[in-house]
This record gives sequence, C-alpha cells and structure tokens, in this order.
Amino acid sequence: MFWLYRLITGALYWIVYPVGRRRADRGDLLWKGRLGLVSRPGPSRVWLHAASVGEVGVCGHLINFLLKESASVSVHLTTMTRTGFSAALKRYHSERVSLSYFPLDCPAAVRKTLDAIGPDLIVITETEIWPNLIHEASRRDIPLVQVNGRMTGKAFDRYRRIRGLMKSLLNRYDRFFFKTEDDAARYHALGLDQSLGIVVGDMKFDAPLLERSDKRSRETRRRAGIAGDAFLFVAGSTRPGEEAVITNAFRELAFEYKKLSIVIAPRHIERAGEVKSLLDDKAIDFALYGDNPNHERFVLVDRLGILNDLYRAADLAFVGGSLVDIGGHNILEPVWAGCPVLFGPSLFNVREAADYILERNYGAMVRSEEELVSLLRNVLAGDIIYATKQSRDLDKSPTAIAGTHILEKLKHA
Repeated sequence: MFWLYRLITGALYWIVYPVGRRRADRGDLLWKGRLGLVSRPGPSRVWLHAASVGEVGVCGHLINFLLKESASVSVHLTTMTRTGFSAALKRYHSERVSLSYFPLDCPAAVRKTLDAIGPDLIVITETEIWPNLIHEASRRDIPLVQVNGRMTGKAFDRYRRIRGLMKSLLNRYDRFFFKTEDDAARYHALGLDQSLGIVVGDMKFDAPLLERSDKRSRETRRRAGIAGDAFLFVAGSTRPGEEAVITNAFRELAFEYKKLSIVIAPRHIERAGEVKSLLDDKAIDFALYGDNPNHERFVLVDRLGILNDLYRAADLAFVGGSLVDIGGHNILEPVWAGCPVLFGPSLFNVREAADYILERNYGAMVRSEEELVSLLRNVLAGDIIYATKQSRDLDKSPTAIAGTHILEKLKHA
C-alpha cells in the first residue's frame, strides 16, 4: 500500500508544481514551503512541526526549553496554516529559530526540505503522521519524536483500516510522548511497540505563570474603579446569554455582599452596546473600564488587551462560551494568572483543561444561573476556598521530559 501512496503523491507533486512554482517565485512563502524550496543560512539541529496556532503555542514551551538548556541547539519550525505561520513569526523567529511552511508529503518535496534544513532530529506535535516524511527520515537515520501525542477515537477508526501500514510507520519513530493513557492505548492498538511510548501529560499545561503582585493588582483595580478591598469577580470572553446570567447573579447577591464587584468583558467588543442595553434594562449602575470612576460595583470592558491584567487582579473568574453551546474559551487563562476559575458545562473545546482544573481544585463547573449564585454565595461567605497555581514543576513537566530526551539524542547525533 505504501508504494501506491508514494506513486500517487509523487505524481501529485509534478501536477501542482507549475502553478505552485509561479506563486513561489512571486514570493508566496506557503508555496515555497509546500514545494520544499526552503532557504536558510545553515542547518538546524531540530526540525519541529506544529500544524496550526494551537500547536504553535504548545511548541513554544519546548522551543524555549531547548534553547535555554543548550546553546548549540537551533530550531526550524514548520506550520501547515497561514495563521499558524503568522503566530510563529510573531513569537519565535530569531537567530536560532527559522520558519517555513510544511512541505507536501510527496517524495520530492520532502527530500528537498530535508536537504535544506539538514536536521539531526525531527519533532512532530500531536497526530501528524506523514508517510513519506517518516520513510525518508528513517532512510537517512534521522530520529523522529512525537510530542503531545494524541489520537481521537474518530482518527483511530480511520487508521485501523490500514493497521499494517500504520504499524510499519509508527515503529520507525524513536519515541512517543503521549498526553493521556487513552491516546497511548490507541497507538499501541495500531501496532506501536510498547517500549516506544510514554504518557507524560499535556504540554499546554506548562505555560508560564503570569506575575501577580499587590502593586499590579491595585493599579488594575484603580483603572477599573474597583475598590482595593472589594471581592472582584471577572467574567471574561462572555457570549450572548451569559451576560444575563452574570447580571442576574449580581442582582441576587449585591445587597447581601456589599464588597462584591463584577467586571464583565464580552468575547467580541462590538457587543458592548448590546451588554450596555442589558444592564440598563436590569437597572444596574455600571461604568466603562478606563473612565476612572470610584468604587464601582459593576464595570463593562469595551476594549481589547486587558483581560489578563483583570484576571491577575481578580479573586474569582468566569470564562464564557461554556454556559452556552460554544464549547468553552481558554479556561486556563485565569489559572495562569493565579485566579480560580468557573465555567459552564459546554466544554468540547477545552475538556482536558477542565479536567486539569477540577482535579487540582483550581475552580469549578456551574451548570446554571442557580448554581452560579449558590457557589458565589459560598465563596463570598468563605465556605468554599479554591487553590491557585503558584509554580511550575518544570523538572517533572511534559515539556522537560520530552525536551531532555531530545537533547540526549542530539548529543549522539
């Protein structure tokens, strides 16, 4: 079956080459990468591939670890998407980190890319499995490592139809670092040797903690008009329907708890007018963030770029897209800011993050307005106390475990 895949992808390369080459010659970096026309000043020791924006963010932890631990390491980072490339360009491009788009998985494009990058080791994030790249790396004795390894049930159902080919490809890797036991089980069911994989957890949980200080908190509260001794509840990235829940909870609790203050930041700032109308309809006095009011009880944010500061100044947070059927936004943002977090039951985008938070008592799930009011009342009364993330155990982290293995392999490359 592999010979047929190579035949088809080999023909595909020459079919798309004329159009792709014209675009590449006009400066289109995506097509330069797709065709293997990668230019860089010298070989990179590690070729690290991240498909899109999410993987690019996760890869950053590994890039930072490798560059910090070894002065001789250089990294070439590839992405599949333009958004991923833009994110990588903003975050990582430097003398020791070069960038390009991932090549078509065609023999010619893969060979050209490997010739240009000249890696001693290749690192692939998550589920990316490219037969021609695996074959060519194996032929050149270049170790392949998968980090943050995952496989959904849907992907497993597809891959097990070609279990023989998958077994051959997967066992050419040097090592797999899996996110969960379920991920590992699916790879092993496809024929991966048990000795090649290890479950280490999710690298996205290795994000750096944001500095949280009394001075910074006071300044953020001052700009918002929130009293320094107030209990500050920040509702971030809220969606239609969630603002009504938050405002109803405030009305329920505001008289009983005079020090409760709420800041609400809609996911899309163009909805600020809609939220203003809601507040007016409910007869809630409010101020806009930055208007320099004093001792406000309710503040509406109508600008970008301040949510992390608000989380660092908050006593408790709620992250939206979770009480409505959106799947949840980044519920880890408050955690990295040292703030406990609440979220709703719609979590299909952030399920692993929710499990991480609940297991460590960094927050809780609320399924309704009634549950939110009850939980807030218990927190305000001191009957519920959540933990806050204080530090990272980097020596035990998924990033450090995978990164240490990579550096050991490079020593012998």
